[in-house]
Amino acid sequence: MNIPLSDRPRPGASRRDLLKTIAAAGAGAFLSSGWASAQNNPRRIDVHHHFQPPVDGNAGLKWWTPEKSLEMMDKFGIAFAMMSNPGASATAYDGTQKGNDAARRSNEFGAKLATQYPKRIGFFAAIPMNNTDGALKEIEYALDTLKADGFQIGSSTGDKWPGDPQYLPIFQEIHRRKASVFIHPYVNKCCKVLMPGIPESVVEYDFDSTRCIVSMLYNGTLSSCPDMKVIVNHSGAAVPMLAGRIKDRVPGAQTSNFGTPKTNTDGINAKIPNGVFYELRKLYYECAHAAYPFPLAAMMKLAPSTQYLFGTDYPAEPMESTVNHLPENDLSPEIQRVMNRENAERLFPRLKSL
Repeated sequence: MNIPLSDRPRPGASRRDLLKTIAAAGAGAFLSSGWASAQNNPRRIDVHHHFQPPVDGNAGLKWWTPEKSLEMMDKFGIAFAMMSNPGASATAYDGTQKGNDAARRSNEFGAKLATQYPKRIGFFAAIPMNNTDGALKEIEYALDTLKADGFQIGSSTGDKWPGDPQYLPIFQEIHRRKASVFIHPYVNKCCKVLMPGIPESVVEYDFDSTRCIVSMLYNGTLSSCPDMKVIVNHSGAAVPMLAGRIKDRVPGAQTSNFGTPKTNTDGINAKIPNGVFYELRKLYYECAHAAYPFPLAAMMKLAPSTQYLFGTDYPAEPMESTVNHLPENDLSPEIQRVMNRENAERLFPRLKSL
């Protein structure tokens, strides 16, 4: 149930007025509303929030403005947003100078926003993945000149996933810089229009994010770049649900229950020396549009509370699609604190002073 604006207590209203409103609307509906969350002022840090540059972007976000983001942030108790531009991904990854230039324009726009709103907005820089020299130059420029807070990459690029050896020099540099990487869903060339009539956003985004993490796991990217902090979208996509099956496919050559040899994975073992669960549990997981009890329960069974982050996927998704479902999980005050803000402060220490 939504509480009409006319029925909501004014800012600074007495406790009696607040209790009257709860009684009138129904306590459960009131407490699950985004408005109530904002009144509690959790000072959330949103790590999955998008901006739209005036060029090179997703036409579906062209109505976006920074003022609209700030308005929604205030409404839902979000103190700071780490913004990124998913629209840059397809353009900036084509391997040409045109792609490099597109990433640069997007990143300079993000830096401009962060400069204009230093206490409200930070940004993850785009990387032109299919041009290694361009990617390394962009990492240097983004961190040293633009003061980016980290990087955003797509879950795949054309027909390749991030664990492909082609990309290792890029991740080694991010590791050397001890920087963060936010994985944003993107649909691999193999799976576009895989099911005609069903939008890619229904399942393919999360399946591709899962393939991304498995690719980085099996090819040793995660283990060889331990100082690179990886943020996985949507409560880990399908990773938490499949973690056990992923682990059970890693041991060396065995015989399956059907009597046929499994693939010899001795080489894979060498690339995951600390084990699958170790690598998956050190990833960070943000809850944008995956705050329903089912995905959050799987995520919380896999990863420790130190790895939970808050996100909204705004403006691609309404903030309500995340915020209104968090109360359904009966999270303890401690879990709410670390998810809403404290883990992000640890990941991005400069935010502690904001």
